[in-house]
Amino acid sequence: MTARRLPVAAIATAGLGLGMAADVLLRTEGGPGLNFALLFWILAASVAAVSAAAGVRPGTEARGWLAVGVVFGGLLVWRGSELLNLATFGAAAAAFALPAFRGGRGWVGSARIDELVEALASSGLHAGLGAFRLFRGGADEVSAQSRATAWTVVRGLLLAAVPLAVFGALFASADAVFAGLVRDVVAVDVRRFAGHALAVGVVAWLASGWLAGFVTGTRIDALDPVRRARPRVRAGEAALALGLVDVLFLAFVAVQAGALFGGAVWVERTEGLTYAAYAREGFFQLVAATALGLPWLLGILGLLDDRPTPARWAVRALAGAQVALLVAIVASAAVRMGAYVAAFGWTEDRMVASAILAWLAGVVLWFGATVLRERPRRFAVGVVAGAYALVAGLLVLNPAARSARDQLDRWRQPDGGSPAQAPDARYLASLGSDAVPLLVNRLDELPPEARCIVARRLVDRWGPARSGNWRAWNRADQSARSAVRGALPRLEAARGPGDDCAR
Repeated sequence: MTARRLPVAAIATAGLGLGMAADVLLRTEGGPGLNFALLFWILAASVAAVSAAAGVRPGTEARGWLAVGVVFGGLLVWRGSELLNLATFGAAAAAFALPAFRGGRGWVGSARIDELVEALASSGLHAGLGAFRLFRGGADEVSAQSRATAWTVVRGLLLAAVPLAVFGALFASADAVFAGLVRDVVAVDVRRFAGHALAVGVVAWLASGWLAGFVTGTRIDALDPVRRARPRVRAGEAALALGLVDVLFLAFVAVQAGALFGGAVWVERTEGLTYAAYAREGFFQLVAATALGLPWLLGILGLLDDRPTPARWAVRALAGAQVALLVAIVASAAVRMGAYVAAFGWTEDRMVASAILAWLAGVVLWFGATVLRERPRRFAVGVVAGAYALVAGLLVLNPAARSARDQLDRWRQPDGGSPAQAPDARYLASLGSDAVPLLVNRLDELPPEARCIVARRLVDRWGPARSGNWRAWNRADQSARSAVRGALPRLEAARGPGDDCAR
């Protein structure tokens, strides 16, 4: 990689600007919302400014990733779900981290999974430590002019410190009006000032370190000997290991065939077995087995000796068998979740978990279509694209509102006309702003005690007493406040007097 000079002044200015913006935007309750979106947009503008100062033009792929980061950062103003906002924030942050790995050069399209992991890790490492590079004197990174400018500012401030203090004290003692002006300027709440200074300094440090990494690339070239020294596994060893794991998988699938694919029928026929034990206690273990099975296969195939031997065909066959068994395990997890949902309905967590399971299923199939056909560099980009599609799909799906609708529908129309269990009012009231308009519109469908609990929570959280702040503005939160304000008399009547919702 050709060495690039670090534009110290541009990086320091951009970092300080981001620190000051973060101090202003993040000091509010609520969110994430407009504040985080603005920070991502300012970060994108900082990348453009620093790249121009360094004489670097990010490639088409890097600009595309930065655009993805800007879009997903902007999507933080859409939903109010904590789960979705966390996933959206992660997607935006990753979109900024990936192009920094090669200093704005294209690479993700042909990346390996380990390189993607390294890119995310090294981006965080540069954010924490990269600012130290701004103080280095190496001519390959920091121009002499930038160093001279920085030292000029520091020395000028030091030279002015004593005269400012001495002459300021003399002038203040000579004139009462000037003394009052000085007191107003100098009077500082030390604790408050320290809090602001710390926030600005931390964010400025992190931003400056990451921007320095973006200019030269966050990839750590010193790790090249480690990368080249990775161990190799012989085909016979790999075949033996894969065969043993295949036997374990096959034994589990065979012994648990009834439980894996029986669904509701298996629960009803098995004495002492509940839907919670069948679905909840097994679903996440099966998802974890799937999530760990793919890295295991990637590791074995990635370490496989390149020498052509007859055993290589056995390795591929055994790996393919393990992929098929992983598909069976994914299917069984889906059946378990389906049985649980059929019995108790959708919740936000169940909907998100099901979406993740669907993504894992796609990853398993994509693994078979790429890695097993010796096209591993197509696998990583497909996984990343699927992950972004997963987050975007969940944002469109709006799990909180859909789960609230499902719970209300199940209460209103019980299967077979039999009495249905009343919906969990505290759960409905905890779903957040995405579900508020639906809950307000269908509040009268709830039984009296549940109606009181939901109405009380909606008024307390989204009523006129809890006004929003522009920095944490969020479309879902704004819709929730509007819905509660429009139905306030009805909600006040439903919540009743006092704090007791029992009837």
